Amino acid sequence: MYKLLLVTDQADARALFRDQMDWAKTNFRPPLIASSAQEGIDLINSKAIDAVGYRFASKADAMPLKRFLRYGRPSLPIFTVCDSVSQQQLVLKELSAVLDRLHADFADDYYDEEAMLTIQRDELVHALLCGQLQDWDAVKRSFKLIRSHVSLDHPSILYEIDMPQGDVYLAGHSGQAEKRLESALRNNFFGRYVDGIYYAVAVLTPRHIRVVCLPMHGKEPETIEALGAMTDAHIRDSIQKIKEYLDLDLQVTQSAWLDSVQDLLCPGRPNA
Repeated sequence: MYKLLLVTDQADARALFRDQMDWAKTNFRPPLIASSAQEGIDLINSKAIDAVGYRFASKADAMPLKRFLRYGRPSLPIFTVCDSVSQQQLVLKELSAVLDRLHADFADDYYDEEAMLTIQRDELVHALLCGQLQDWDAVKRSFKLIRSHVSLDHPSILYEIDMPQGDVYLAGHSGQAEKRLESALRNNFFGRYVDGIYYAVAVLTPRHIRVVCLPMHGKEPETIEALGAMTDAHIRDSIQKIKEYLDLDLQVTQSAWLDSVQDLLCPGRPNA
């Protein structure tokens, strides 16, 4: 069973976790509870913790823990602390699914926690770019859980890219060709984290590729013009390398500013 840590200075949150949750019906042990950021840091350093959640009345009080988690425990899942038992149960169900994958046995393949989190980040942004997600609250929880470190509320840029030879190229590659191409574009050309920008790639069809460029927390460019200049240069450079190494012509057909990642949700989203 997984071991959780709750760090909070709020009595209602402690009461929910200590007195209202039926932990015997979950995949978790009764959690450790700390009342200050420093106490939480000390417990993380001294105990085996699978995930942490925190809530403070003041952002300043939470900052030491947030800084420690970002730089000292970048692969430790962070779950949302809710106001009701039903909401918290939903969060714990999502957390359990993430932890099951982090701790899965992959036989001869070696995946550490960061590698598995990376896979789950790729899957999440692929679903976003393909228009498969509707629930903004669930998306925010997922980004937090899998430690994406992107600034969800900051403006970002979406590139629509045409691959004229896509049908011919993919027809010559057997077995999940689109998925393999997407992985190659992400890992070998566009990259994920480049100069404070997270580049997410999805191959929607043999001719349609999407790339969204998301600033990282604490590394947001001072202006949207600066962000646009950085991403335009990186996209052009990546497309040139794809031409050189894969002999594929890619053409940007459109680029658009997004007010936030929420703009990627498909129409009819319940939390818009």
